[in-house]
Amino acid sequence: MTSYPLTGLGPLDLLRLLLTRRRQLLLVPAAVAAIVIMVGLMGDRSWTSAGAIVAQSSSGNVSRLAGLAAQFGVAVPTGSAGQSPDYFADVLRSDGMLRRLLAGRYTDVNGRSVNLVEHLIPGAQAPAQRSEFALRDLRNRVTTSVGLKTGIVRVGVKLTDPELARQVVAQAIAELNALNISAQQAIAAQERRFTDERLTVARSELRQAEDRLESFLRGNRAYTGGPQLVLQEDRLRRDMNLRQQVVVGLAQALEQSRMDEVRNVPVISVVETPVRPALPDSRKLVLKGLFAAIATAAALFAFVVAAEWRRRFSSVSPEVAAEVEQLARETAQDLRRPWRMLSRDADRAA
Repeated sequence: MTSYPLTGLGPLDLLRLLLTRRRQLLLVPAAVAAIVIMVGLMGDRSWTSAGAIVAQSSSGNVSRLAGLAAQFGVAVPTGSAGQSPDYFADVLRSDGMLRRLLAGRYTDVNGRSVNLVEHLIPGAQAPAQRSEFALRDLRNRVTTSVGLKTGIVRVGVKLTDPELARQVVAQAIAELNALNISAQQAIAAQERRFTDERLTVARSELRQAEDRLESFLRGNRAYTGGPQLVLQEDRLRRDMNLRQQVVVGLAQALEQSRMDEVRNVPVISVVETPVRPALPDSRKLVLKGLFAAIATAAALFAFVVAAEWRRRFSSVSPEVAAEVEQLARETAQDLRRPWRMLSRDADRAA
């Protein structure tokens, strides 16, 4: 096993390199930071408009239907999980909602009509590709958050036009409200059909119970003298009364479902109405420039240390240094042309 002499760099060596290359280590990062800040200043400003909503509970009618359906062994979901704040946050960022927003009608600060797809993706492209790119871009511009304690859902949109950003947020809230009203109406329609069918059956069963009681009373005009007849009459009357209660409950539920089917009351409350932002978003150019300067200084200092270590290693072991450089060149060639590396390994195996 070949042993190589130590060529490590101590703290004093690193300090000497730092002081020797101080100009490069100061000027180059400063220039990079200046370029980053200049490029940021040349970019478009962005504005973020936000709104906040809270879900209203709408499970009361479904719970009433579930109580009635339970009498017949039918399980009806209450749907409360679908009205959770996380549900609304996910819907606001869903592809379906984003496509609705892209298809909406908007105006800019000057009152001119704006096509959101063309605003996000300018240039001549195929309509399908432009729509897909706009969908991806809008997904990155829409943000949602849910308050853990309050359940308030906040939605924000970042665009280069403040008025357009406000309109997109307002459109998102309106589309969410319309979507949930449609969903509630669809649920009410299903409830009405179920209740109507069950009411028809319950009325038929009530009619049969009434006919049985009527037949008993006609055949036994003086039944009070026999205990068995009294018990049978009581049993038939209880069965008829129970079915009357079921019919009355189903009739009330049917009327409620009919009202819910055409109800257009919003299922969400707007806590914070979206407004046109007065100030643009912070571009954080100072922070970006500082990060670029630190990263550049670290990379440059690492390059200086590597160059010094190579110089020392070459002076101590020139043959080994030459071999390392030759291997480095071969490695670079293999990375540029990997197929040659495969053919070389095949020749060696042969």
